[in-house]
Parts: sequence; structure tokens; C-alpha cells
Amino acid sequence: MPSNAEVNLTRLAKTSLPMDFVKSHEGEWNHQDWLVFCASLEEKGFTPIDLDQVGLLLEKVKAEYWENRH
Repeated sequence: MPSNAEVNLTRLAKTSLPMDFVKSHEGEWNHQDWLVFCASLEEKGFTPIDLDQVGLLLEKVKAEYWENRH
């Protein structure tokens, strides 16, 4: 059975939140932007969640973002 963190990561991946974040930052963000995004996940009920995995998800979405821009 998947952990709550895994379930929340899967839930997050099915939303537009990661791409919305990437688009709103035009594919570039700093650590403060990342911290604000992580805090927003908590506010939206996506905790517990593995923030390392969230980072990997954002990097994957960022790659898709740049791929579609060219």
C-alpha cells in the first residue's frame, strides 16, 4: 500500500499545479520561489509529501515546458 506521501505526490502530478508554477516562472525559479510553492502545497492539503520527489516532478514538467516552447 502506498504511503500518504506517495499518494499526495500522485495527486499533485494529476493537477495543473506543477505546470502552472513552471509557466508562471517561465521555466526558471529560485530557492525562495521553491519554498513558496512547497508552502502552497501544504495549504492545499498535499502533505505529507516528499519534497525531493516534488522537485523531480517540477524538473520533469520544466523539461516539457521548454520542449514545447521550441
